[in-house]
Amino acid sequence: MMSGKTFKKVQVVKISADFREAIEVVEVPLDGPKPGQVLVQNKFAGVNASDINFTAARYFTDGKVPFDIGFEGLGVVEAVGEGVTTFTVGQSVLYFGRQGYSEYLYAVPKELIPVPELKPELIATLVCGLTASIGLDQAGRIKPGDKVLITAAAGGTGQTCVQWAKSKGCYVIGTTSSDEKGAYLKSIGCDKVINYRNEDLDGALTRDFPDGVDVIWETIGGKTLEMLVQHLSLKGRLVIIGGITGYKTVGFPQVSFNNLPGQMVTKSWCLNGFLLSHYADLFAEYLPKIIGLIMVGTLKIKLDNGESTEGGIFKGIQSAVRAVEHLHSGKNTGKVVVEM
Repeated sequence: MMSGKTFKKVQVVKISADFREAIEVVEVPLDGPKPGQVLVQNKFAGVNASDINFTAARYFTDGKVPFDIGFEGLGVVEAVGEGVTTFTVGQSVLYFGRQGYSEYLYAVPKELIPVPELKPELIATLVCGLTASIGLDQAGRIKPGDKVLITAAAGGTGQTCVQWAKSKGCYVIGTTSSDEKGAYLKSIGCDKVINYRNEDLDGALTRDFPDGVDVIWETIGGKTLEMLVQHLSLKGRLVIIGGITGYKTVGFPQVSFNNLPGQMVTKSWCLNGFLLSHYADLFAEYLPKIIGLIMVGTLKIKLDNGESTEGGIFKGIQSAVRAVEHLHSGKNTGKVVVEM
């Protein structure tokens, strides 16, 4: 049916935390979908910090190269295979799997989510939106009146965390690296912004929150994690989402705590790890909420398409490398996205 046609996709050909070194853009035949499959023309791919954990084979893969990569896609159904009744040609869909950096996707129905329209902001519903909402609710157990600290608050997940916590009646503190990002955080409801390049984060928290904060959303790792633990309030909850400072080298950076068990007992602290895939049973509950909030504009999503970068907009499969490197430079504001 599609004889002679081809498409491009990113494949991991070498296990490495250096995305540029790890991948190749390959061209493969464009065939029709097999029975039970859906063929999607991918329009947008979401970029995530853990893309380089994936190329380094730290999780979600057995590491046998070559393998596809990319957790998120947003596109249009091109064709459906025999036996598929839940999707129709021309339908807009989100893809959640491991081949998002591809011009076309072969997916099974459970990897696809129907959406009202091809709205680019919807790419932020999956890894970022689900992690923020489920993580804060289930691991952080946020409640009205809580003081909630969000690290990397102007990033793809951070921006949703800020707004989700505010919607639950929390006082939100966001950390960021520039005044421009700080202004953005204020615009989406952040009550207190700490630019850690201009002032010492430890000192600012000691000064402004002497009794500690109730919930800490931690994505940095290493020395930052060691310090932030000490700013938990009584019954405080710290949710470890990642450790991005180590992703380019060791993975999660090592930490050292002084008498942590004793402090946890005497202050009733809770330290919680969070991996989104362990909460798949809640996706059906949370996804419609997030999609609905984005569609009506209640949840505001800022996309970073690379317009401000030296190479310009992330457009075309070959720009995935620049997009991943942009995210890991720390210069992005909002969800980094590649337009296919």
